Amino acid sequence: MSNVLLDFSEALNQAKGLSGKIQLLLGNGFSIACHPSFKYGTLFEQAKKSGLPKHLEDLLDRYGSNFEDVLKYLDEGVFLAKHYHLKKDKRTNRDMQQDHKQLKEKLIKTISDNHPDFPSKIKKDKFESCIKFLRNFEVVFTVNYDLLLYWASLHIDEEKGEEFPFADGFGRGDDTSDPDCSFSYSSMGTKPYLFFLHGALHLYTRDGHVWKRVWNTTGIPIIQRVREAFNDKSYPLVVAEGRSIDKLKKIESSSYLSQAYRKFKNLQGHIFIFGHSLGDQDDHILNAIVCSEKLKLNYVWIGIYGNPNSAHNKKIIEKAAFLRIKREERIPKRIKSKGEGELNINFFKSNTANIWG
Repeated sequence: MSNVLLDFSEALNQAKGLSGKIQLLLGNGFSIACHPSFKYGTLFEQAKKSGLPKHLEDLLDRYGSNFEDVLKYLDEGVFLAKHYHLKKDKRTNRDMQQDHKQLKEKLIKTISDNHPDFPSKIKKDKFESCIKFLRNFEVVFTVNYDLLLYWASLHIDEEKGEEFPFADGFGRGDDTSDPDCSFSYSSMGTKPYLFFLHGALHLYTRDGHVWKRVWNTTGIPIIQRVREAFNDKSYPLVVAEGRSIDKLKKIESSSYLSQAYRKFKNLQGHIFIFGHSLGDQDDHILNAIVCSEKLKLNYVWIGIYGNPNSAHNKKIIEKAAFLRIKREERIPKRIKSKGEGELNINFFKSNTANIWG
């Protein structure tokens, strides 16, 4: 494992000089780099303004503004209460399981309410830079909930014969009047694919199928449709659980999400990771990298933003080293003797990718 921070172009050229597909995993840093409204701190402040109960505010103040951390602590609290046979105080109406549900719904609603209303709120050249960046990869996965990748797909000059370089598997039959698109893996064709590993605001489940809200068939902004659905107690397909194990349960309960996760586990070659902290709440993602199909995902390129010696980045680097050790433990002797199966980890300066220009 090399701790040398490469420029993104250097990392990409090195990857191209080696065998294997070059794939991408996007985390929240991708969205924050485009628009500050996607920061957890910003979402926390918006949630407070929208009427978050005081005792939940206190939890966020105590444990940090990352909703997922607090959701994880509430999960652990429920387990510990059951384990030690603790009884609820009858003098209070507070309930950890109900608070968990309420906070999860508040997180999703706050992301929706805080989301830019229209693609025009983001400069066109930002989307052009984003598409240019995405074209470097053969497969794209994201754990983000927002509409940025969908909006990017709309910024294609069709008059010049351009197409968005990725297929997401959602489509509409010629004989349907349904305004939305349903998922079918067979409709992805030969294009590189794009998967939302944790769902997204514009995805939802209906009649046992996963659907995608689209703009061009209704003329109604998607965020407006999402907010209207919230008012009807209809929630988007979003994996907002606090613990990795609970996220995985949610993923396995959805045909679309489980398909996306299987594709991620079957990766080979290279994975570039941008804007992801490698936190414990996404251990299911990290385990899929360690235990990739036939151990053939052999190169991990991790974006580091800012000072590599900051506490935040040191945690990322330490977690990356841990992943490498876990892979070492899984390599069979017959493969290891050939020098195969290792997880080669490198780091690049994420700001040099200039994703949004």
